[in-house]
Parts: sequence; C-alpha cells; structure tokens
Amino acid sequence: MTPEILVKDVHERFLKFYAQQDYALLPAGSLLDPATPMTFVGSAGLTQIETGIERDTGHHGERYVLVQPCFRHFDVDKVGQSLVHLSLFEMGGAFAFGGAPRAETLGRIWTFLTQVLGFAPERLWATWFSGGSVDGHGFPADEKTLKTWLDLGIAPERLVAVGADAGFWKQGAGLDGVERFRKCGPTTEIFFDRNPERSCGPGCRPGCACGRFVEISNILFIHFLMDQEAQSVAPLATPFDETVIGVERLAMVQQGKASVFDLEVFTPIIAFIRSRQRSVGAPESAALIADHLRALLFLTSDGAPPPGKGGRARIMRLLIRGILTHQQVLGITDPDFIPCLVDVGITDYQPLYPHLEQSREQLLRHFERERPRFERTLAQGYREMEHYISRAGTPVMPGAPALSLVKEHGMPLPLLEKALIERGMALDRADYRQAYTLWRQVNISE
Repeated sequence: MTPEILVKDVHERFLKFYAQQDYALLPAGSLLDPATPMTFVGSAGLTQIETGIERDTGHHGERYVLVQPCFRHFDVDKVGQSLVHLSLFEMGGAFAFGGAPRAETLGRIWTFLTQVLGFAPERLWATWFSGGSVDGHGFPADEKTLKTWLDLGIAPERLVAVGADAGFWKQGAGLDGVERFRKCGPTTEIFFDRNPERSCGPGCRPGCACGRFVEISNILFIHFLMDQEAQSVAPLATPFDETVIGVERLAMVQQGKASVFDLEVFTPIIAFIRSRQRSVGAPESAALIADHLRALLFLTSDGAPPPGKGGRARIMRLLIRGILTHQQVLGITDPDFIPCLVDVGITDYQPLYPHLEQSREQLLRHFERERPRFERTLAQGYREMEHYISRAGTPVMPGAPALSLVKEHGMPLPLLEKALIERGMALDRADYRQAYTLWRQVNISE
C-alpha cells in the first residue's frame, strides 16, 4: 500500500479526484434539515445536492461531489461494541445525473480506491444485485454491474450475488410516512478484506459479522420510480448514479488499524480521557466518550437544540448523558474534565472544521443544564436499586428488575453494573438481554 493516509487525506483526495472528473464541488449541508425534523441528516444524499444547487454554485451541470458529516441515532448503541461504527461520521458522495455507463461510474471509484488510495485490487470484494422482488415488483439481475466488475479485474470468487434485501435501494417514506412516488434501483457494495485468516469459516463472505470484511463504498443506480398508489414501476425521468464512501472506514483499513478509534482524529481525545481516568472501567468507555463528544460538537455547531424531550432534543440528552455516564464509569471526578475535553476535541478537528470553535460555549451550557437533571435521575435510580437489593436476598440481579431500573428510572446500565459489583453482586446479562428483547418487541414498532 501507499504511505499512511489520514482521515483528512481521504476527505480531500475524494473531492479533488471527482472535481478533476468535472464534478462540481458542493459544501457540506447542515445536520439539521427540514426533511428530518425529529433527527439529523444521516447520509450524503439528494437533500445536500438540492440545497447546494440552490446556493448557486455557478455550476449547472449534472455532476456533483461533497463530503457530508452524517449522524445516525440508530447506530449509537453500536458505538464501542463495533470496531467500525460511529454515531457521527463523514460520508463522501458523488452524483451523476442523467445516467452513465456502468464502466464509467464503477471505473471511477475503482480508480480512486486502487490508484489514489493505493488499495491492492486483490483485497477488494464487491456485491451485485442478482434480481428479486421489491414491494411486489420483480427486478432483473444487474448483469451490467457484474460484467463491469469482471472487466475491471475482480475475480469471480470475490463477486457476491445478493438479493433485494442487500442489493436494492428504495427511497424512504417521507415526513408523513406515506410517499406515493419512491425512487429506487440496484446497488453494489465494495468491501475490503482485512485478512483471510480472520475468516469464520469456508462460507465467510462480505456481510458476515466476523470482522474480516469492512464495507467501504456503496454505489446506487437510481433509475426507477415506484408509484405506490398505482402499484407500478417506470424508468426515472432523470436517472442518477450515487457513489458514496465511508471516510473514516477507508482511512482505518488503509492504515491497517483495528478500529476507527485508533485513527488520528480520535487518539488525542482518547489519550486525554485515559490521562484522567481513575478506574479501569469498561473497555468501550473512552471510545464512547470520544464518539459522543465529536457528535455533540458538530450538532451544536449546526444549531441543535438543548437536551430535553422529544426528537432532536432527546438525542442531545442521550449523547450528553452517555458522556456523563462513562465519565463516572472511568472514575473521572475532575471538575474541569468536560471543559478540557471539549477543548481537546475542538483543537483536534480545527484543521478541517474551524467553525466548531463557535459551538464551545453553547455546548458547555448544554452540559451545565443537563448535569443536575442527570444527577437527580441517578439518585432516584440508586434508591430504587438499594430498595431492591434489601429485599432480594440473592447475589445476582435478574433481567426484569434491572430493565426496570434502566427504562423506568433512567439508570444507565453501565452504572448499574458498576454499582452492583461494588456491592458484591452481579447482573444476569443473558436474562437482561432476553428481557430487553421482549421490551423492544412491545415498545418499539417496526
């Protein structure tokens, strides 16, 4: 491979490469968009393209490129448990409207990965849509993509056929949950093979959870329009191809790092956290604090509301309480920890995102507002826990009472486990997972 490429290098090289191919550069959009009123922007998609064009970029062609910070609330629980997931990450997106030959679209991302970033071609795998039914409509196999990957040099054994669940994209349901017309089309994903020795068995393929493969790019061919009311499918008037990359993931595998948290954008923050911690704590605690801090800096900078109830305010509360929780798990009691943590984060991201400095005071006010509420919740949670322990007469807490403390009394699970250990008790984790699964089935609609 080429010399180590940093996160900022992937960011800058992606924009430069596509700009040289006559893609107009667009600025990143705000993480707060009317299209996602209850949450934040989660992808580099048409929202940013349409907004960017409205800003009058001076370019009125059919190709655009940007790198967009994205936040995904549904990935928060994976942070620290997964080596590749972040709640806030950078996604590069290149859009070609009007349709383009597969060889052109796929050839560009192949060149970027193998020549610009220096990936060995034999370490790259790809999926292709083998056909299937979507909402009752049959779609044929994407033979053009299969042939193009073969022509570009991917060996047949590294091309994986996938069905509609993993190989076909459909536009979401819109703000009201009902959308008559939905753009759609087949997709192809590119995976990096970290090491065949990581294989979990002879059938190990991209999409496997063993950690051998890391998805680094996704290409969507949005060429169809579904009419939900008429139950029909027609060619899209202006088809487009969308090529996206995960900036941090690309940097991680290019550098040979084990985790996204080993990247240079996180190591100063994690080193600072380690310098202040007084307890061993959970192995994921420092990573979770670093992740949530980064998300809060970007969200606050874009105008996210103070922590509270409902929608975006609830997400802000979740992130702040996550930091405060794991601060306690690590035994960090320094009163200046949060201000210093914020300063380290701002300094770390200053080169690419100097505007984050403006969010410092507002973010600190968010912490000041939420901390006393969190402490009152914790106090109540500890009282309920002690009440249970006094009556239990057992050294192990089952799943149901633990889930009640977490969901009904707001006691974070890591602090509950820490408190139980300090009292010579343990949590029945398997029973807790079972209770949580049942709770989700009842309380969270699909």
